[in-house]
Amino acid sequence: MKKMLLIPLLLILSQTLVFAQFEKGTFMGRGNVSINRVSTDRTFINPQFPNEDNQTENVWTILPGLGYFIQDNLAVGAHGGMGRGTYALSMEGYSGARTVTRDFYAGIFIRKFMVLDEKFSFFLEGYGNRIWERPFFEDSDGKFYDTKGDGWHAGISLGLHYMVSKTIGLELKSGLFEYNTTTSTNLMEESPINQQSTLKLNLISQFGLGLNFFF
Repeated sequence: MKKMLLIPLLLILSQTLVFAQFEKGTFMGRGNVSINRVSTDRTFINPQFPNEDNQTENVWTILPGLGYFIQDNLAVGAHGGMGRGTYALSMEGYSGARTVTRDFYAGIFIRKFMVLDEKFSFFLEGYGNRIWERPFFEDSDGKFYDTKGDGWHAGISLGLHYMVSKTIGLELKSGLFEYNTTTSTNLMEESPINQQSTLKLNLISQFGLGLNFFF
């Protein structure tokens, strides 16, 4: 019970702690590399693909950005980047074949720091991204069958931030939940295939490591 009472107390105290890095008017340049474990029902993708239900792949994402502290401990900003993942098919007759995921992102974020001391802080981050998906299938002969997906992602992440120096910080973050909506199109026929919307918890399926510069 005492431990539970300490949580709101820490949150209240964090609002009163402000260091130069998180002061209003400061800029934050950031780079983030994350891994997202994604499960995809391939039956919704281009019919020319050799489909497998619910294939799981690890998508690596690089997402640099720039933020600005509009008030103490609260930053808003924009980011953009790309992701890539591969999945080797295990179906009979497709030895050596794979599907490749290529994603491109552009979006905005808002981040609230909850400062513990001069070095450590927790943060909550909300984000919204426009996403362009360009997956393809490649067989052992190098043939490609293109499709595309366009949509939006929005979600919330939780992280821990550590100041290495007065201007450089490291962060480790995990997703909490994310909402996705995507429309897939068959490029061979220029016709829509499917539209999906999902809300998922990704606390144990999405992790990121970041490097931040404050100036």
